[in-house]
Amino acid sequence: MKRSRSYALAVLALLILPQILLRGAAAPPGVAPSRIILTWTGDPARTQAVTWRTETPLASAKAQLAPFTADPGFEKKAITVDGSAEKDDLGGGQFAGHYAANFQDLNPNAKYCYRVGDGQTWSEWNIFRTASASPEAFRFLYIGDAQNSIKSMWSHSIRAAYAAVPDARFIVHAGDLVEDGYNDSLWGEWSDALGFISATIPSFPVPGNHDLHRPPGAPDPKKVFAAPLLWRRHFALPQNGPDIEEMRSQSYYLDYQGVRFIALDVNVFANTDFVTDAKKRVWDTELEWLKQTLSKNPNRWTIVVQHQPIYDVAKGREYDDMRKALAPLYEQYHVDLVLQGHDHAYARTHKVAKDQVVAPTAPGVIYAISVSGPKMYELEDAHKNLMAAMIGQQQFFQSVEVAPDHLLFKAYSIDGAVRDSFELRKGASAVASTYVNHATAAPAATAKGITK
Repeated sequence: MKRSRSYALAVLALLILPQILLRGAAAPPGVAPSRIILTWTGDPARTQAVTWRTETPLASAKAQLAPFTADPGFEKKAITVDGSAEKDDLGGGQFAGHYAANFQDLNPNAKYCYRVGDGQTWSEWNIFRTASASPEAFRFLYIGDAQNSIKSMWSHSIRAAYAAVPDARFIVHAGDLVEDGYNDSLWGEWSDALGFISATIPSFPVPGNHDLHRPPGAPDPKKVFAAPLLWRRHFALPQNGPDIEEMRSQSYYLDYQGVRFIALDVNVFANTDFVTDAKKRVWDTELEWLKQTLSKNPNRWTIVVQHQPIYDVAKGREYDDMRKALAPLYEQYHVDLVLQGHDHAYARTHKVAKDQVVAPTAPGVIYAISVSGPKMYELEDAHKNLMAAMIGQQQFFQSVEVAPDHLLFKAYSIDGAVRDSFELRKGASAVASTYVNHATAAPAATAKGITK
């Protein structure tokens, strides 16, 4: 009798266990999806990309998608999408599986549930929202360098940002996401610090100089402009950048509800270590791509995201060649706002053209610099005459609201205080804007910090 009962329980377990796994219960070690990151490779109104990883490489990558409803029976309506799977050698005898999937033919301005896995073991169900197909008001988060002490010290920055702006449609990362782009453990910290946020709010990243760091023994970094492979594994990004295969997914653009966002990898313009022939090839190709991307822009607003700043505020920095190459293009093609990092402080210019502050209604560009991690630099006054605000020794995040007729920028220290704000207003013209400065205090380069 006991034997029959044991046999029956064993059979029941075999029948039930697969169903438990399918519904996202505890998975075998190493095969549970982690580092789930939303991005885009195409139109954000009709597509959504996602990447993830497992500690044990798996041969199959699948994602499931269903319209979001309050009814838990939505699972019955889920469709399955095949993804790509890669087995990557992390060194030291360690391997990992990296995966990507792309949802297509979605409805604009709609919410969807999705999960990722291998068809047997699944992640939890997450929710994302597609963009509207036409210009409408929205908010996004802008984050400067995370880079150091990511899990311990950046985590409370990004979580404070999410708590303050829970309706943010995506997160702009202005470079130096990690200290060394080849270091998998640092990417693990970055993902852990974000937690569920990266699985529900897409990321829009541009690489900084630290993200390009290559492992010891790798090809000469003075000739190679490609970010380490982990950049492409964590972010599935548009392939509409310069015709330079090694820089794929490092410069690209995305149109979102009336705004053209341009991610520009400016390491070639700022880094003097690259050898001359390699630098000229990338410099010329990227500049021509940027001109075409700016000149053929049907949107009312244009925002550029780059790492190194046009007008630096950290002691001992100056990127004169980059400024001469890029600033005239930004002015010629009426870029509204340039979001930057690198200087490990907060700073923001008035409206600027030809290296001068211009009238609020005149053509010009506003440049911002921010930092969200704990590493701080000493400030200097080289471009203080252009600045509406300069603040050191504070971790920051920014909320940017864009509508057809206005752009509202608010900079918060991570304790929730609004430290700086401005507005751009546009009338019937898609070019001219009126700048309204809401800064409450004159700029002050008062902070002391490290000068590395």
